[in-house]
Amino acid sequence: MQDSGQVSDADTGGPSFFWSAGWFATVLSAYYIIRPVRDALGSMEGASRLRYFFAAVFLVMLLAVPAYGWLVTRFDRRRLVPVVYRFLELNLIGFSAALRLPEHIVARLVAPVFFVWVSVYVLFLTSLFWSVMADMFSRERGRAVFGRISGCGTAGAIAASLTTGVLASRVGPAFMLLGAAGLMETGLFCFRRLDRGRRTGPHGSAVQADRNDPVPSVGRSLFEGFAQIVSSPCLAGILLYTFTTVFCSTSLYMQQADMVRAAWPDAAARTEIFARLDLGTLLLTAALQLTAAGFVLRRSVSAALCLLPGIYVVGFPLIAMNPTISVLLATVVLSRSATYGFSVPAIGVLYTTVSRAEKYKAKSVIDTMVVRGGDALTSWTMTALRSSGIASASLLKIPVAAAVGGIVLGGFLGRRAARSRSTHSET
Repeated sequence: MQDSGQVSDADTGGPSFFWSAGWFATVLSAYYIIRPVRDALGSMEGASRLRYFFAAVFLVMLLAVPAYGWLVTRFDRRRLVPVVYRFLELNLIGFSAALRLPEHIVARLVAPVFFVWVSVYVLFLTSLFWSVMADMFSRERGRAVFGRISGCGTAGAIAASLTTGVLASRVGPAFMLLGAAGLMETGLFCFRRLDRGRRTGPHGSAVQADRNDPVPSVGRSLFEGFAQIVSSPCLAGILLYTFTTVFCSTSLYMQQADMVRAAWPDAAARTEIFARLDLGTLLLTAALQLTAAGFVLRRSVSAALCLLPGIYVVGFPLIAMNPTISVLLATVVLSRSATYGFSVPAIGVLYTTVSRAEKYKAKSVIDTMVVRGGDALTSWTMTALRSSGIASASLLKIPVAAAVGGIVLGGFLGRRAARSRSTHSET
């Protein structure tokens, strides 16, 4: 028996799972085609203009997050998903045409708009997907299938990165964007089949309409989230830890933009390299998640949190002493894999030690304002210091200092989480 249009408890491997997994595979595969194109365009003029890109992303996200909250509270997702998808597909077709313009126009006009657009694109697609999943599956069934659905998404991302790494230099970024639009249309087909099965039931019988639970005001939640962070040492620590790692990752991204642009002047070749970087990151992340990540998290949350800043502490001096593309790319892959394999799951553990209201309100602040604001602040700070005449090798000491702070914070947060778990187990 189905309740409010949700999948029955018995359906954890049937059509609903199949269409959900296929849909999420298209979400991530389309993104991992678009992402290397974004990175290639963002590096067309090196790191000099990235500060403007990051600042624009921050400002647009401040508008996009409340706008998304307004949309999902006022429109039925059955109508919202096709409208959003078709709008974004038309955007991709337009960007594909724009990439065929002269290179100086692409660098000056198309690249910044596309760089910012991708941030909004991924926000809408992933949020819409998991919102529909929350409507479709009960909590018990979600726990049973969401992990497998995520695994199918990762498989799609790996396939897309592998394909882009092979084809980008042959067909060019413009054609790759058309491929991403095609994948989005395939995802929309999966959504419609999923929705049709939900409304008709397993044997064609009608079921009740979706529930539209009220969603709190996103703008108000941001202000409430700041208040929660200020009053909670754990949340304040998560905010500071997140900012330190964002400072390091953005500094590395700027270094990457300069060095990759110097090594591969052609945008198609850079797209291929960035796709291979994504592929290496995905494969290493999957390997870590299947082997070491769970073991480390069970033994020590502190160790899981300290691993990422520890990579930065070692990686940035190595880049300063040996500024070769191989050292840079190795640091990029290791740091990204540690982020997804250790840091993000460990932060998830930290959120379990605070109340549900604190978790969701504070997380929205940290995931939007702190991460995107940190990107903008870091890029402007590092560009200003570089313009003042500080040598690149000396400049890389600054993210090392931030990474040391991340290690200290990771140790503090991990010990606090361990004390919280032991207190709960005693009670």
